[in-house]
Amino acid sequence: MSWKSMYYSHILLMRKEYANELLEASRAGYDTIAPEFSRTRGTFWSELLFVRDLIPEGSRLLDIGCGNGRFLGALEGKALNYTGIDFSEGLIGVARECYRERAQTTFVVGDALALPFPDRSFDNVVSFAVLHHIPSRAYRVQFLREAARVVKPGGLIVVTAWNVWHSRPGIVLEFAFKKILGRTHTDFGDAILDFGKEKNARYVHALTMHELRSLANEAGLKTERLEKIRRPSGEENFFVMLRTQKP
Repeated sequence: MSWKSMYYSHILLMRKEYANELLEASRAGYDTIAPEFSRTRGTFWSELLFVRDLIPEGSRLLDIGCGNGRFLGALEGKALNYTGIDFSEGLIGVARECYRERAQTTFVVGDALALPFPDRSFDNVVSFAVLHHIPSRAYRVQFLREAARVVKPGGLIVVTAWNVWHSRPGIVLEFAFKKILGRTHTDFGDAILDFGKEKNARYVHALTMHELRSLANEAGLKTERLEKIRRPSGEENFFVMLRTQKP
């Protein structure tokens, strides 16, 4: 291995280690604020309720980063085999308590980057407001590849992400300057936000339409729909509808 290859391998290794630190900090933060988080996020986003109609009756549905399970509330009355997975034991505990009476419902504590399910286990996959919290491009691609792995060929994957550039451009630029000055290990487009009463550090990445298409392409997914959806509060989310390739 040349000195140049060794140098860049070292940089990538350190970046992965830092990404893992960010993920662990985020997990610990959500565990700390799980009750508070759930109180302020008890219902699903009204502007995304149409997603319910994209999921056929009888589907095996995986909800990645399900949190307190609030999307399940939007599926009330729909016959589905639902599995929710989240890395926060605190949030999964809340979800299990809220939906303990619902049949064909499973909540799992697990890693979205290494889903504990066999290939082609689900008919459809959804993931709301998770992708922008995944540190490093490599992990964002891995996140989408894992979703593609566990869904059946031709299966639907719905992903939403916060448009940080729209809502918080100042802090993204602040971290970009820190990056130029060597004062942060984050990538360009990254930021660390305070979250909750305890001011837990929460990583975000400011995605773009171009980047979302690029990530999907690298993960081997077809982008069927990509748009910005405005919330009643004025904030924006990206809505992405992806499809796995049929053999």
